[in-house]
Amino acid sequence: MDEGEEEGEVLAADTSQLSLQLDTLIGHVEDIILDDEFFRLREGFLHNHCQLFEDQEENKLEYMEVYKEYLQVIEGHLEMELERRAPDLQISTLLQTLPTSSSSSSSSSSSSSVCEGEVFEMLLTLSDFAAFKKDMLEMKKSEENDTSKLTDLLQVTSLK
Repeated sequence: MDEGEEEGEVLAADTSQLSLQLDTLIGHVEDIILDDEFFRLREGFLHNHCQLFEDQEENKLEYMEVYKEYLQVIEGHLEMELERRAPDLQISTLLQTLPTSSSSSSSSSSSSSVCEGEVFEMLLTLSDFAAFKKDMLEMKKSEENDTSKLTDLLQVTSLK
C-alpha cells in the first residue's frame, strides 16, 4: 500500500467519524425541539410577549429587542440541552463542517440530506424574524379568540 492510499483511508475514516458525530448532533437537536419542555419554553415566551406585536408592515424597535431575547432563550436552551445530552461532542467543530448551500461536496451526502430536512428548516425558522413575528401574531390572535369565547359564555343576571 502506498502513502497516498493510506492518507485517503485516514481521511475517509475522519470524514466518516465526523459524519456520524454530525448525525448524532442533529438527532439530539431534533429530540430537544420535539421535547415538551422546549414547546413549553417557546410557547410561554410567545404568550408573555405577544400583546406587544401588531399586524402592521412597519416593525417597532421593541420587536427587535424581544426577538433578541427570544434568540437568547432558545439558543441558551439548545446549548444547555446539547451539553447535557452529548458532553463529548465538539459542537463548534461540527458546526463548522455543516455544508452550506453554495458548497457541493460529495463527501457530505448523508449529512447534507439531513440538514436539508425538517430539523434544519425548524432551526432556520427559529432564527427568522419574519417567522417569529408571524408566530407572535398568531399567538395574540389565538389568545384574543379564546378571550372572546369566554365572554360569550358569561351571562350577567340581576340579583333583584
